[in-house]
Amino acid sequence: MRGCDSRPGLNMKFPPKPKTPYLLYNAQDKRIFRKLATLSKTATSPDEKRLVRFLYSQLESDWRTPLESFINKLLK
Repeated sequence: MRGCDSRPGLNMKFPPKPKTPYLLYNAQDKRIFRKLATLSKTATSPDEKRLVRFLYSQLESDWRTPLESFINKLLK
């Protein structure tokens, strides 16, 4: 078969599972993540904590679902 190497000892390796659900593709994403970590330590009110959680969600691959949920809560 073309494209297949059936020699023993050649195993396909998969990347490790990500440690966080956040996508940190570039330096700006990493800076934002560090700043949010700092903010999360200083957030004291429930509103501040909610906002920090929302901001973290913007670094996820599926950021639209948390955004819609956040907006829905504001509209109630």
